[in-house]
Amino acid sequence: MLKLTISEVAPLIRAREVSPVDLAEAALAEAERRQPTLNSFITIMREQALAQAEEAEESLSRGEYLGPLHGIPIGIKDNIATGGITTTVGTKVLRDHVPDEDAEVVRRCKAAGAIIIGKENLEEFAAGATSNNPHYGAVHNPWNVDHIPGGSSGGGGANVAAGVTFASLGTDLGGSVRLPGAFCGVVGLKQTFGRVSQRGLLVTSFNGDHIGPMTRSVRDSALVLQAIAGYDPLEPSTVPVPVDDYALIMERGVSGLTMGIPSNYYFDLLDPEVEEAVRRAIAALEELGVATREVSVPSMQYAGALRFSSMADSVVTHEPYIASSREDYGPDTLYRTLAGQFVLGRDYSKAMKVQRIIKEEHARVLQDVDFLVTPTTPLPAPRIDADTIDVEGRRQKVRGPGSGHVSRNTSPMNATGFPAITVPCGFSGLGLPIGLQFIARPWEEGNLFRIANAYESVSPSRGVSPNLE
Repeated sequence: MLKLTISEVAPLIRAREVSPVDLAEAALAEAERRQPTLNSFITIMREQALAQAEEAEESLSRGEYLGPLHGIPIGIKDNIATGGITTTVGTKVLRDHVPDEDAEVVRRCKAAGAIIIGKENLEEFAAGATSNNPHYGAVHNPWNVDHIPGGSSGGGGANVAAGVTFASLGTDLGGSVRLPGAFCGVVGLKQTFGRVSQRGLLVTSFNGDHIGPMTRSVRDSALVLQAIAGYDPLEPSTVPVPVDDYALIMERGVSGLTMGIPSNYYFDLLDPEVEEAVRRAIAALEELGVATREVSVPSMQYAGALRFSSMADSVVTHEPYIASSREDYGPDTLYRTLAGQFVLGRDYSKAMKVQRIIKEEHARVLQDVDFLVTPTTPLPAPRIDADTIDVEGRRQKVRGPGSGHVSRNTSPMNATGFPAITVPCGFSGLGLPIGLQFIARPWEEGNLFRIANAYESVSPSRGVSPNLE
């Protein structure tokens, strides 16, 4: 039952053929069984989850069905506040932090009937692409436990891929939902900035962070976004734009749409196996009736400048913790954070100017095509013990300061705020998943789901799951 998708198990719960209590018990047992192998949780919430499941079952017995998340076991990244439950943000600095109330997305998930079974492991302070946590241990990729699951939402990606949770909420500031999505072979969504409330997201940036779902199917991603999206009057980054009926839009065909294939940047510095898989995916979309147009985004040559603004944001958000608990930081997070104190105001302003130019250029390109297609990551998941990787004869860092190569294709959309989704599109020679990224216009998540769902139906990854036995 745990290998099913939300779309498959929800009708069984509604018909009372599957009990929310039995499903929660199964998910908790699987979480505890896999924890020594995956290390994907920081806190497993057995008592709270079973209480939620019993409440969900009682609601069903009264004829009160809350929707497709009713009785569905999910995970929450441990930098999203849960009232009365420790929320560590993956660091010793906040090891005893217990929020007074749930984050808005957690409240909405509970209102939709979802069962939260635990708080998931992540990179310390959500600052990195590996989920090699120095305090709580490394998260392991269920496709090959010697490899990273991606970060910073690695615990969520591993749990969804391994069939522990049906969905997990992660956070994406530079690709931290889409990177685990690609490396763990699941669907990862970063919706339009302002679509989902960030209230209750801890130690975040002021510019570009998103809370988004990881799921085993595109349809499930749409179901979760439907539940958590919408204006929050207490969160100033949210925008009162109507939330579409994603399930309805997803049923439309894709024949006649045009996809843009960037001629620069996004296809640079690629592992050959990644490029081959993505090119095959583009050919599959063409067979579905999608036209192809090459597009150029020349301003991406300046994309490295975007890191100046994120560095400055980081040092400001960490300032009180560094002042009080510097000795509790892991070295990678501390050193990459401290660098932000050397960013001049002029440099910050230039970075914001580059951000604006890149955003305008993508907006112009997306007037001529319906969506963009890129590789999600430039390589399959590196090994956990890898500090650097070889890229066209040059060593690129995997973690710590200067490790932007892994997220080079995902982080630009955090700067633009445009929606992006990763879908599995094949495997490397070692059997590691490869991800395909679709980028759409702001507020067009429905169109993104429509395209991703159509591709998913012909993807070579469809129906394939990791074997952890």
